Amino acid sequence: MQATGLALVQAMSDTLSLSSEFTVGLPHLDIYTLSEDFALAHSMEYHWSLLASSLGLKSSQWYDRKGERMYAAAIYLSTWFDLDNPISEDAVCLARTEVLAIRKPHALSKTQYLVDGTCRAEVRLLTSFVKRQRAGSNKKLSVTQDIWLEQDFGSDKIDALLEEHHNAKSRPDAGDVQSTTEINQIQDFNAANLLYFKNFVRIAKAAEWGQNRGRPPQLNMSRDCYYYGNADDGERIDTRIARGAGQGQTSHQTADGKRIFLSLWTARDILLKHPV
Repeated sequence: MQATGLALVQAMSDTLSLSSEFTVGLPHLDIYTLSEDFALAHSMEYHWSLLASSLGLKSSQWYDRKGERMYAAAIYLSTWFDLDNPISEDAVCLARTEVLAIRKPHALSKTQYLVDGTCRAEVRLLTSFVKRQRAGSNKKLSVTQDIWLEQDFGSDKIDALLEEHHNAKSRPDAGDVQSTTEINQIQDFNAANLLYFKNFVRIAKAAEWGQNRGRPPQLNMSRDCYYYGNADDGERIDTRIARGAGQGQTSHQTADGKRIFLSLWTARDILLKHPV
C-alpha cells in the first residue's frame, strides 16, 4: 500500500486513533469497489497497532504473566460498503481507525475509508485477547488480560455486542451446504498458526458468489460476523447459505457439526464495468 502521512495519536484512552492516506490501486479493489478482504486485513493491522500502543508493547511481546503468548482474536466484525459510490482506482483514500471502547480483555474499533471527505466503507472489529490452552491445537483457546492495564471506557458498547454475539449463537442453521473447504495451513493460517479471521469471510464470500452464479451479480452492502471457534490444518468445513430478498445467512460448520462462524448480510445487484 502506498501510504503517506501516517499519524498515531494517544492523548487519552478514548482517543486512540491511527490514520493514513493512500492512492487506490488494483490490489486494493475487487470487481466493483474496495475489496472486503483488503479492508479486513488493513483494519486489523491498525487495530493491532493501537492495541500495541495501549499495552506499550510490540505485538511480538504480548506474553501474559505465565509467559504464554497472547493474541488479539476477532470475535465479531461488521463491514459496510456504499455501493452507490464505489471506491475506484486512482482515488485518494483516507483510512482512519479509532478505538471506540475497551473492556478488558475486549477492544472495539472502527475503521472508515473516506474519499473526498465522504465515508465509502467501514469496518468494525471486536477482539479479545486469547491464548492456547493446548500447544498445537486451535480447538482450545482461553481469554487472558493480566498484563493489559489500559483504563476501560465505553463498556456499554462492548456489552451490547457480547450479548448480540451470545444471542446469535442460538440462531438456527439455515440453507443447504454450498461448499466444503479443506483448511490449508500455508494458505489459510496466519503467523499464529490460526485460521485467520478474514479467511472465514473469504470462504463465505466465495460460496455466496458461487450460489448466486447465473443470476445478476450481487455484492454485500453490510455484513455482521460472529466467531465461535477455529479449525486445524486439513480439517474440512461445510458452508451453508440461506438467501432471501436482499439478505442472507452464511455459516461454517466443522465435521463434528459445530458452527464456528455465522455471517448475516444484506446484498444488492451491481452493474459491472468490464475493463477495456
